[in-house]
Amino acid sequence: MSKVNGMRYIADHDYHIHSTVSLCCHDDSQTPEAILSYARRNGFTSVCLTNHFWDEKVKSEADWCDEHDFSHVSSVLPLPQAEGTRFLFGAETDMDFNNIVGVSRERMELFDFIIVSTTHLHLDGNTVKTKIQTPEEAAYHWVDKLENLLKKELPWHKIGIAHLTTGHILKGRTHEVLPLISDKILRDLFSECANKGVGIELNVKTIGMSSEQRDIFMRPYFIAKECGCKFYFGSDSHKASALIGTKENFDHVTDTLSLNETDKFRLK
Repeated sequence: MSKVNGMRYIADHDYHIHSTVSLCCHDDSQTPEAILSYARRNGFTSVCLTNHFWDEKVKSEADWCDEHDFSHVSSVLPLPQAEGTRFLFGAETDMDFNNIVGVSRERMELFDFIIVSTTHLHLDGNTVKTKIQTPEEAAYHWVDKLENLLKKELPWHKIGIAHLTTGHILKGRTHEVLPLISDKILRDLFSECANKGVGIELNVKTIGMSSEQRDIFMRPYFIAKECGCKFYFGSDSHKASALIGTKENFDHVTDTLSLNETDKFRLK
């Protein structure tokens, strides 16, 4: 296991996980109690529940699901707690096609952590106006949405940017999109991420990847590390079965990127 410039990064958390409050979670066993048990089994010192959220106080032209308002996501409170493991209350929100972030300033104060997704590019009519058809279109929106997010005034110390290499970028073709974004553009974006102090999510599954796949999907994170970004782990699990092997994969990503504790995004 690699050690670079200090102690090896300890994968002691999962800051992106859903329960049945997210309407796309169809596993009745994915409860807060089960999530806490998962965290304790893996020796995590903290876990964060990040159900999908669009604040009803934020007006948008997009066709968002009204059921993901604050009363719905906060229905999980109070979260179960256990000695040695903090269970944090968070949310995953989006940017609509007008680049409006779906959390009001006053509501931001109520969450321990807020994940903003800039890569849910499959949600035409919501995150993008019209359906993305080509890798070139997807690459443009990948850059444009992240650029626009970084222009906003947000409490960056408790903001994470979700799954930058997800399959949602362009279904089945994300591997064609990522190489279209130049190293220079990535350096410019990630330098600003580092300047803001925002967390960069790691949830790519490197175990079982070919070396060619690893080169494509890990390149943005290697560049982010070079730029001084801080990283957190997130499984983005919507079902209990997706949590099997999560810690092993987190450790594999740690070694792939040669991460150490100075690379860690830390929530207060």
